[in-house]
Amino acid sequence: MRRVFIKIISFLTLFFLFITSANSQFVDFGRNKVQYSNFDWYVLTTEHFQIHYYKEEKELAEQGAFFAEESYKVLQQKFKHSLIDTVPLIFYSSPTHFKQTNTTEGLIPDGVGGFFEFIKGRVVIPFDGSLGNFKHVIRHELTHVFMISKLTSDLKLHGIISDRVLPLWFTEGLAEYFSTEWDMQAEMVMKDAVLNNYIVGLSDWEEFFGTFFMYKLGQRVLQYISDNFGEDKIIQLIDNMFMDDNFEVVMKYTIGKDYAEFDKDFLYYLKKQYYPQLTQNDNPSQVSKNIFSDGFAHKPAYINLNGKEEIFFIGNRTGYTSIFKTNLEKRGVCSLVIEGESSDEFEQFHYFRTGLDISKNGRLAFITQRGEKDELYIYDINLDKILSEYSFKDIVGIGSPAFSKDNKQIAFSGTEFSGKTDLYILNLETGKLKRLTNDYYDDIDPCFSPDGEYLVFASDRTLYGKNNRYNLFLYNLSNNKIDYLTKGDEIDNAPQFSNDGSKIIFTSNVNGSQNIWMIDSVFQTPTKMKQITNFTTSAFDPKWCGDNNIVFSSYERGNITIRMIDSVIKKFDTSSVAKETDKSELKNTWTVSRLNSDEQKSNLRYEKKFTLDIATTALTTDPVFGTFAGGALSLSDMLSNERYYFLIYNNSNYETEFWKSFNIAISKLSLEKRLNYAYGIYHLSGERYDLTESDLVYYERIYGGYLSFSYPLSFFKRIETSTSLSESEKDIDILNNRRSLLLSNSVSYVRDNTLWYYTGPIDGERLNLTLGYTSDIENSNENYYSILFDYRKYVRLARPTSLAFRGQFFMNEGKNARRYLLGGSWSLRGWPWISIRGTKLWQTNVELRFPLLDELDLRLPFNMNIGFPGIRGAVFFDAGNCWDTKDNYGDNKGSIGAGFRFNLFGAIALRYDIGKRIINNFKSLQTNVFQQFFFGWDF
Repeated sequence: MRRVFIKIISFLTLFFLFITSANSQFVDFGRNKVQYSNFDWYVLTTEHFQIHYYKEEKELAEQGAFFAEESYKVLQQKFKHSLIDTVPLIFYSSPTHFKQTNTTEGLIPDGVGGFFEFIKGRVVIPFDGSLGNFKHVIRHELTHVFMISKLTSDLKLHGIISDRVLPLWFTEGLAEYFSTEWDMQAEMVMKDAVLNNYIVGLSDWEEFFGTFFMYKLGQRVLQYISDNFGEDKIIQLIDNMFMDDNFEVVMKYTIGKDYAEFDKDFLYYLKKQYYPQLTQNDNPSQVSKNIFSDGFAHKPAYINLNGKEEIFFIGNRTGYTSIFKTNLEKRGVCSLVIEGESSDEFEQFHYFRTGLDISKNGRLAFITQRGEKDELYIYDINLDKILSEYSFKDIVGIGSPAFSKDNKQIAFSGTEFSGKTDLYILNLETGKLKRLTNDYYDDIDPCFSPDGEYLVFASDRTLYGKNNRYNLFLYNLSNNKIDYLTKGDEIDNAPQFSNDGSKIIFTSNVNGSQNIWMIDSVFQTPTKMKQITNFTTSAFDPKWCGDNNIVFSSYERGNITIRMIDSVIKKFDTSSVAKETDKSELKNTWTVSRLNSDEQKSNLRYEKKFTLDIATTALTTDPVFGTFAGGALSLSDMLSNERYYFLIYNNSNYETEFWKSFNIAISKLSLEKRLNYAYGIYHLSGERYDLTESDLVYYERIYGGYLSFSYPLSFFKRIETSTSLSESEKDIDILNNRRSLLLSNSVSYVRDNTLWYYTGPIDGERLNLTLGYTSDIENSNENYYSILFDYRKYVRLARPTSLAFRGQFFMNEGKNARRYLLGGSWSLRGWPWISIRGTKLWQTNVELRFPLLDELDLRLPFNMNIGFPGIRGAVFFDAGNCWDTKDNYGDNKGSIGAGFRFNLFGAIALRYDIGKRIINNFKSLQTNVFQQFFFGWDF
C-alpha cells in the first residue's frame, strides 16, 4: 500500500526509465500498513517539547510531558548542552496503534519500543502499559536527540561539516546508560554470554549488530568506562569526534586504549565477576529437564487430558510465531497447532506480551492481533478447531488469559484506547465482560484461585512501583478488595495457583536474577516465599505441571526454551532463601506526576505544517537517452500523513532543446485514512526507446494527471485502482507524427503473506491480478486492454530450504498495445536481458533454494573484521515466451542451471547463475553454458 507513490512514479517515468518497470516485471507486492483508527490529534506544547497525542490519551500525554521535561533537565546536565529547538514527541497509547504510524516507511515489528527520526528531529514512542517503561523509553530516545545535537554542534565548532557517525554500540549503549539502571534483563544477557563463552568485546561488536545484546554490551562498556576512567570521559568521546572519523582512534585518544587494549581488560573483568557465580548458581540446562529447545519457545501451558500430558507454547521455529505443542513422553518433538503471521485471522502473536491457558476440559485460550485490535480465541484441542472468538469495543490489547477452575470464566489484562491496562473477567456463558480495575497502574498476569473467590495478579501499584517494580496482589472477587501478597523493592510476576489453592509459584528477582519462587500458605499471615530455582540467568512464566512439577521457559545461550523441574515441594522445604511478607491491605500507593496547566504553553488541535523531508539532485549520462540533470524533493507534515513530491529534470542534448526536453511531476500522497490516495500532474518529454520496433529512438512529449487509490482489506491483502488522462505527442519519423489523448484505467488485487530470508522469500504466497484499459479518446491511435496475472508460491522443505514457483501471464490486446519484456537474471535466465518482446507473455519458474555456506566471519589484519550473512544456493528451471499474434508466437524458450546468491550488507542481493539454454522449442540444449552475474532479490 505504501508503494502507491512508487508505482505512480514508475508509471510516469515508463518512457525514459523503462528499465525500472522491466525489472519489477510490471507488478508489485508487499504487505500493508493499515490505518485502522481515525486519530484526532492534538499538540501539547511545553517549554522544550511539542507533544503530539490523540484526545483519548490526553492523561497519558500529560504524564509523558512530565517525564520528558524531567529527562531534559537530567540530560542537559549530563551532556552540558542545551537543545536549540523544541523537540516533537509523538505518543501512541498502545503498540497496536504505534504500528500504524506513518513517521517511518517500513512495517514495525512487535517489540519495537520507539525511535528517534533525525530528519524531522521527532521522537515516536508507544505506551506498553507500564509507566516505568514509558519513562525509560522517553529518556532513552531523548538521549539520542541530545547526542546528535551535541555531536553536530561540536563538529561545527571545529569547522567540520561532513557527517561523522558514532558507532551503534555507543549510541544505543549511551541511551541505555543514561535512561535506566543495570537491571535483571541486562544482567541476564551479559552473564549468559560470559558463562557460555560467546561474549565479545568492542573489536567484534558488529557480530551482534542491532540486537538487544548489543544495547546491553554498550551499556556495560560505558558503565565500565565511567567506573574506571570517570563518567566525564563518556561525553569527551563525543567531544573528540572532530579528531578522526574512526571512533576507535577517538577512543584511544580519550581513554588511552583502542578496542583491543580495552577488550583485554574489560572481558577479563567480566569473567572475574561472573565465573565465581557458578559455585552457587547453575545454568538452567544443568539442573532442569529439556522440554523443547528447537527455536524460540515461550509462555508454556500444561494439560493432562485422559492421561496424555502435553505442553502448549508460543514459539518460532520456522519464521512464523505460532502455537505448538509437545507430548511429555516425546520431549523435543513438537507439532504445529495454530500458524500465526500468515493469515488475516491470526495476524500476529505477541511473543512477549500475551500468554496461553488451558482449561481442564481441553479448551485453549490464546490471543492474536486481528486487524485493529487483539482478539481472544477459544480452541478445542480435541476437535482441533476454533470454538469461539471475542473482541471488545474499547479494548485494543489483550494479555495473559486465565480460565477459572469451573471453565466458565476467563480473566485477562486489557489495554483500552487511552492506554490504561486493567483486569477484566469474561463470562463465557453469557458473554458479559466485567472490569475489575480502572487506573493508570499496570495490572497483568491474573490467575483464579481454584474456589473462584480470588484473583492473584502482578502490578506496579506497589509502594515501589514508581521505580518500575511489580509485586503480587490478591483481588477478593466478593468485595473487590485488593491486598498485598508480596511486597518489596523487586519485580514479582507470573503467579500461578496450585490445584489445591494453597500454593502460588511465580518469578522474582529478589536476589538479582529472575528465578522461580513459591508461597506455600497463601492465605496465612505473614506469608513466606522461598526460592525454588537458583539459575544464573532467568526463568519466565512458570506453570504447574501436576502437583510437584513446574514447566517454565528460560534464557540460556541467547535462546528462550521450555524446561521442567520436578520435586518442587522438596526444593521448597530445603530452600534456605526465604522472605516473609505481611499480607497487608493496599494503601498509600504511588501517584503519577503530570504536567500541570501552569507548565503548558498551549494545548491545541493538530494542524498540518509541511517541512522538508529530502532534497536531492543528480546528473547522469546514458548512451541511448543522453544526459539527464535534475532533482527531486519531498515535503510532509509532522505525522507524515500527507506528503508532496516534486520531480524536475531536463534531458536535452542541445541548447535549442532545453525547453522542449523539460520534465516536471508534482504529486500528493495521503496516508491518513485507511483509504490511501495519490494524485498529481506531470509533463515528460524527450527521446524514447521504442520496444515495439527494432531499437528505434523517437521523441515523445506527454503531459496530464492521474488519480490513484489503495484500500487495504487486511495486513496481507489490498485493492488498488488508478486512472490517468494524458496528452501524448510522438514524432516517430518524418511521416509518422502521432497525437493521442490517452485515458488509462486499472484495478488490482494484491495478496502477500511471504516470509523472507537473506535473499528473498522462502515461505508463503504472492498474488497480483491487474485489469486495465487504455484508449485514445481523441484520435483512436491507441486502444487496448491489459490483463496481468502473477502468482508465486514458496513451499518450505526444511527450515532454510524452500521450493519457489512463479507463474505469470501478461497480455495487452488491441491497437498499438505496449509490449512486455522477457530475458535476464530476474526472468528467463541465460537469455539476453529484455531481448524477448511481445504484447503477450507467459513465464514459469521453479527454483530450489538452499543454504550453501552459513554465516561467514573474515578476520583481517589491523583489527578489521568483516561479517557476511552466508551464501544461498539455487537450482532452477525457467520457461516462457513473448509474442504479439499467433503468427509470430515463435519458439518456447527455457533454461536450466544453478547459482548462488549473496546478501551484501543487508541491502542488496548479488546473483550468479550458470546453466544451459533450452532451445529449438524445448527440443535441445545449447552446446555451451551461459554465465550471468547481476543483482536483485529472488522472485
